[in-house]
Parts: sequence; structure tokens; C-alpha cells
Amino acid sequence: MNSRSDSPRAEDARRQPIWEHVIEPKGRIGFELAKGQVLRIVDLDGQQVADFICFNKHDLGEKISIHTTIMLNGNIHVGTGSTVFSDDARPMLKVLADTVGRHDLLAGTCCRGLNRLRYGVEDGPNCRASLAAVMEPHGVSYREIPYTFNVFMNVPVQADGAIGVEAPLSRAGDHIDLEAQMDLVVAISNCPQERNICNGFEATRLGLSIFEGAGA
Repeated sequence: MNSRSDSPRAEDARRQPIWEHVIEPKGRIGFELAKGQVLRIVDLDGQQVADFICFNKHDLGEKISIHTTIMLNGNIHVGTGSTVFSDDARPMLKVLADTVGRHDLLAGTCCRGLNRLRYGVEDGPNCRASLAAVMEPHGVSYREIPYTFNVFMNVPVQADGAIGVEAPLSRAGDHIDLEAQMDLVVAISNCPQERNICNGFEATRLGLSIFEGAGA
């Protein structure tokens, strides 16, 4: 799961996207992803993290679970072949392709409290607030925002269990392809953090594309 790779099957099945979008630095977006469709997240400029969450479109009480994903994959890393699970232990997404090989399931989401404790900033932009703003029209409150799958974030784990944030390994054009295993509502925060190295100290753009699956 930790080597750069891509999937010929994924490339052959999805040559033309049915939808494309660029999330500007520090931006956010929410959208629906139908079962079988594939979402590609592209690091357009390099070293930019996408804080990612998703919900069952037909039951928003069922949402991404980082803990269940770790347990059922038996690994703290997500890469080609991994499955992202819900808090009901049902598959939500399958990783079809991954050109980076390092994403984070441990570090959570920047929020008002963390910005206050770490940097003395009370009102700075943060991913949890961005995700809450995206999900608020769906009736999902700030307190109900789940822990995030941090695409492209680099949080190595040492032998003694210590963790620390390092610069992402992603370069301009790197991507990850996620195939929906159920109908989803997706929310993404283009991480605004510039006070640590998680985005290389500079917020930049992310690209999104949706492709129909091979069976469409």
C-alpha cells in the first residue's frame, strides 16, 4: 500500500470524466457520488491535503469510520486495494488507483480548538468548520462531523508509536481514485492549514473528476 502505483483497469474504464471541478486554496465542496462512480482527487500543484468525509446518501446517520477502516483493513495506511468502511462496517469506497502511497487516517481534522491550542488563533479557517458548512444544508451539525480520511497527508508512525506531521509526498498531478460502493454524499475541505508543514506551508488547489464505472 505504500508504493506509487496506478491501475490500468481504472484508466481504461474512465477516459472521459462526466464532471470536473477545481477546489481553490482553502475552499470546500459537497456533492453526490453514485454507487459505481469513481472520484479522482488530484493534487494539482503538489503537497496539498484533502480532508475527506462521506455519508450514506439514503441514511446520513451512516458515515465514514476511520476506526472501522483501520480495523477491517488491518492497516493504518490506505492505498490501492484498500476499502473505506462506514460506522456500520459496510464498504463505502474502494481505492482503485493511488500514485502517492501515503495518506493519513490518524491525525484527524484541524479545528478551532486545535488552532487555538497550537497557534493561539481563535478564528482562523479550519477543515472541521469547512466540512460542517458543506453538510449543514443536509442537517448534519458541526458536532456530527466524523474523523476525516486525509488524502495526501503524510503522518509517519515511529517504532515507539510516536507520530508527527511531515510534508506530503504528493507531487503536482498525483491522484487517488475512489470507487463508490454505495450512493454517497461527499464533503471535502481543501485544507487551509499554513502554520505547519502538512500542506508544505502553503495552501494550493485540488482537482476533482467523476467517472462512470466500468459497468456503466
